[in-house]
Amino acid sequence: MLLAILFICQLALAQEESEQYIKRGEIVGLPGLPEYIPSNNEIVEFKSKKDEYYQIKLKDERTGNVLLQSVKMCQMVASNWSDEFVLNLDENNQFYYFSYYASSNYCPQDIEYPIFTKPFTTLINIKTPILGPKPLIGNFASQKKTQSTSKKPTVKVNDEIPDDKEIEEKSFFQKYWYLILGGVLMLMTMGSAPEEPGARR
Repeated sequence: MLLAILFICQLALAQEESEQYIKRGEIVGLPGLPEYIPSNNEIVEFKSKKDEYYQIKLKDERTGNVLLQSVKMCQMVASNWSDEFVLNLDENNQFYYFSYYASSNYCPQDIEYPIFTKPFTTLINIKTPILGPKPLIGNFASQKKTQSTSKKPTVKVNDEIPDDKEIEEKSFFQKYWYLILGGVLMLMTMGSAPEEPGARR
């Protein structure tokens, strides 16, 4: 209830060239269940085609901020004076901006002046910020490692070198003895010369 008293939006509409705003109503009940309450000045006459736009001035009584929005007059006529306020709240549920729409996008070109407003059918929607995922902060190394639930016996392979032993470097002959042996056998088989045919008796 306290927020409803502290936060009152004053709605008004522009009339004629003088840009005089007349209080149309109030929005109360933020941030919970906002409600539009019309004033006695809700029905107004627009006299000429100079009033091409229906203008709204919203005043935040909590901060004194004034915000302006407008829609085409023909859209307001086509919507039969049905409109929508989208009130944007910050992460602390405090109002900071609004959007204003007529319920119809259709814009008839043959509207006749003077135009008299009717009692408004006003819809109020609230938009609050959607918080993103928070990063995980902590010491992940201290978390327990999950163990496999396999029923097969596991074999522990120790590929570490004992600290007290050094790796012995193999000599060239110890590494490539099979190549050397193969080369020697190949030379021996190729080295024996075939007998000449005249040597036979």
